[in-house]
Amino acid sequence: MEGDMVTSVTELYKQKDWKAIVEGYREHPERNKLLWVFPTEENFEFITKCMEELKCNDILSVGCGSGLLEWIITEATGYPVSGLEVDGAWWQCRYAPPTFIPLKFTAPDLDKDTTTLLKDSDTTALLFCYFNNGPAFKRYLQYYSGKMMIIIGPGYGKGVHTDPTPFGDVPEAWTLYGWQEVACTKDFIAVYCRNIS
Repeated sequence: MEGDMVTSVTELYKQKDWKAIVEGYREHPERNKLLWVFPTEENFEFITKCMEELKCNDILSVGCGSGLLEWIITEATGYPVSGLEVDGAWWQCRYAPPTFIPLKFTAPDLDKDTTTLLKDSDTTALLFCYFNNGPAFKRYLQYYSGKMMIIIGPGYGKGVHTDPTPFGDVPEAWTLYGWQEVACTKDFIAVYCRNIS
């Protein structure tokens, strides 16, 4: 049951047992209630390697939802991940799922604090996981001054739609730096770096 899964995951979170969450719920029938992807240790090593090579110190996840993936990334890699959401009223109401990291909130059109945060982010990687708003994605990139972007989502043939896709419509200012499949799920982690002119 969903309630049982949420309770179990929350208990594992309190115990800081991210491995049990990733390994125990990857095949759970209601896994998408809290998390869209369940990366492997190899995936976390890939993210860590890219962070080191591109000299990034932390990650800002746009549209992070509950923040469970972001918390797991922090625990698995040691890189702090903060989360950004647009619907503060929903995430603070009693019907919302639990949150696993502190969330920052912005207006749908991006408020001044958010645009300043994105402009002052030279060593912050920007993460979009199962994001589904292409125009908003491009707005975030207009203000983002950093050099590394991570897109996690479905590959061709998965039967799920996201915008952007890991290998889809990315502005010309960005080049694919590396990619890795999440286990054998047809989900991919694509890392992009900003072109230096």
